[in-house]
Amino acid sequence: MQKAYDILPPLLPEDFEALKTSVAERGVDVPIIVDQDGNVIDGYHRERACDELGMFCPREIRHFDNETDKLELILRLNCRRRQLNRKQKRSVIEAYLLRDPQIADNFLAEIIGGISKNTVAAVRGELEGTCQIDKFDVLRGRDGKQRPVQYKKIVANTAKEVDAAMKAIGDLPDKWAGKTIDVTTAKRQAARERNAAERHERMKLTVPLTEDDIRLYHCRFQELESVATIKPNSVQLICTDIPYDQSFLPQVEELGQLASRVLVDGGILVTYSGQFWLHKVMEALGESLTYRWTNAVVRNDDATPVHVGGWKEPSARVISRWKPIVVFSKGGFPRKGQWHDVIHVGAKEKHWHPWQQQLSAIKKLVVDFSDPGDLVIDPCGGSFTAALACVQENRRFIGCDVEEKNVAAGQERLRLNKELYIHLTDADDLTRPLSDGKVFDEWKRWEGVSDELAGHILRDQPDEVRRLLDNGLPPAA
Repeated sequence: MQKAYDILPPLLPEDFEALKTSVAERGVDVPIIVDQDGNVIDGYHRERACDELGMFCPREIRHFDNETDKLELILRLNCRRRQLNRKQKRSVIEAYLLRDPQIADNFLAEIIGGISKNTVAAVRGELEGTCQIDKFDVLRGRDGKQRPVQYKKIVANTAKEVDAAMKAIGDLPDKWAGKTIDVTTAKRQAARERNAAERHERMKLTVPLTEDDIRLYHCRFQELESVATIKPNSVQLICTDIPYDQSFLPQVEELGQLASRVLVDGGILVTYSGQFWLHKVMEALGESLTYRWTNAVVRNDDATPVHVGGWKEPSARVISRWKPIVVFSKGGFPRKGQWHDVIHVGAKEKHWHPWQQQLSAIKKLVVDFSDPGDLVIDPCGGSFTAALACVQENRRFIGCDVEEKNVAAGQERLRLNKELYIHLTDADDLTRPLSDGKVFDEWKRWEGVSDELAGHILRDQPDEVRRLLDNGLPPAA
């Protein structure tokens, strides 16, 4: 028997054994459904349980006019009955869209239940971006046809209400199309839609359009060009944090040479540097690039003792509260506008890597020295904070690290950040209350992450998303 319609995730082994025990004791309560060609539409697990028990499984044969009727029935019968979690629902969305890509986002969200059309749209975008499905201008609504335009209508009973309705009508969300509402409801819904639109505009794009937009590699930076197929003169910004010890100094000149090959004319290299070998770093980069400026990252919470004379002279030391970031360019310096050369940061964040830098500082460098859509590379990925900054600021990213564990941790960090963002914004779109923390706790259970790790992921989220929880956390570092 074909399993062309088995689009839901399989039962867990313990759940299947419980079903099999029930069938053995009570028989099959609900017959499986097969189409006119004998294909199982609903009841794969019941059929398998009966096969293993040597029992006949009752069948209900139905005639279906088309394939979409079968797929929609599968979802309606199973999604709520199975109580799928969010990750499972996303896999169902993907499996469904691969078979029926012309279904409207809101219609598919309604059939599955417990998700918003934004989740469907996000999955659709990933499939379109990887050319797994075509992009359609017309999608099929609930009635099976292209739905006609439905107008949003507000009833106004006074001249004052007319003015309020005129201001609100343009901001009403699409879900009110075809409905007539009062002015008070319209104002409330319009304000909510404006706030959501402003939030998304500030964040620009938090989820990459395709998986190829953000790429992490396990290799030495000297191999990154060939491994990642980076073309000459194709990168707008190199944003990194090189090792500060003396042993890395011979590679700094190679980093400058890499920058001179891959940066566009006027492209920028910015890198953190320790103070002790700063003069050597600048000298090495200056062999291939043009020095432009030195920024300072200033810590507000603590200071680091630095032995000025080296470890052989422990009496000579300075209590340092800042770290230099050198700015070099390839050729001219065409960027317009201005930037502030002092960045204040809060508490250290070292969960992902001992040398991890604050996300807020890296995001400022990315925004100051590149534009949305630009390609940014980080040859010394470490915690891959630059990758996360590029995700949140709508830049493409290629990075690498010599330690495989760092690359794996970076990939997990990006995945968890993406999943939490989708979970929180989905819940917000579905008007679920967020301030009591239940939605966040739900995500922690589904992902199986500790409270400590969940806290780090939450601190990585854009402030606009963090504020949805209103949980009193300090601003992101």
